[in-house]
Amino acid sequence: MPEMTPIIAKFSKLPLGGFQESWDFIKAHRDVVVPGASDALLVSGYRAEREGEHGYAKQCVHQSLLLQYGEKLGRDGISAFFNKCVFLSGFITPTSADLSRRMVNADPRAVMVFMKDVDDTYNHIVTRVKANKEEEDALSQGTEQIQLVPENPDAEISFNVPDGPPAENIKLEGPGTEDMKVEEVRKALQMQWEVFDGFEEDMKTALKSQKLEAVNKVLGSMKIEDAERVVELLQISGILSFSESGIRDQTGDGDE
Repeated sequence: MPEMTPIIAKFSKLPLGGFQESWDFIKAHRDVVVPGASDALLVSGYRAEREGEHGYAKQCVHQSLLLQYGEKLGRDGISAFFNKCVFLSGFITPTSADLSRRMVNADPRAVMVFMKDVDDTYNHIVTRVKANKEEEDALSQGTEQIQLVPENPDAEISFNVPDGPPAENIKLEGPGTEDMKVEEVRKALQMQWEVFDGFEEDMKTALKSQKLEAVNKVLGSMKIEDAERVVELLQISGILSFSESGIRDQTGDGDE
């Protein structure tokens, strides 16, 4: 599971738009660029938003996306992100790679696209927090396991399990899609896939089964802090889906 190390925690507090500060920090602390760091920052952002630390939550999102953009460029992607500055005049819709090569030179269009991605991702977390905060019960002291249960007998919990990364060409059809933007949908689906792909195999298998009992069995076998992170990632990514009044954490119940 993603871990917020002291170094990553310091990285999370660098200013929005502080690309030079972030690059200098990464060069001095290469252990920031490790598997799971971007997810750890998203989880910390989610927690900060729940606690009302809105500014810090957005900083976490910003730093998470810096790492994600670098990861998408492959080997030595972080270096490419900050150092390859190629200005393509007349370029209207930059790709992630083109954007990253221009970022450290602060091309206004590149910065604008990146910061819009930060805003969209942060707003997604705000929405998830609002939807879930009132539907969770605070964990009581001394609990032994975390379980997901419906708020009432008529509610149902299901799981939106991705088959893989989003397709190259996404077509939005059906009621409710009129105001959706393809790129925003793609970003949400990519986040969903990356979160799912980062889970252990037993959790992946349980989620694919679409059986709440199977997911609860895996959660019940985990340490409290690990199970809590899994639930947070399920909520952030939208993998966790519920009808009516949603879900709450139920603790202290053993497996039947």
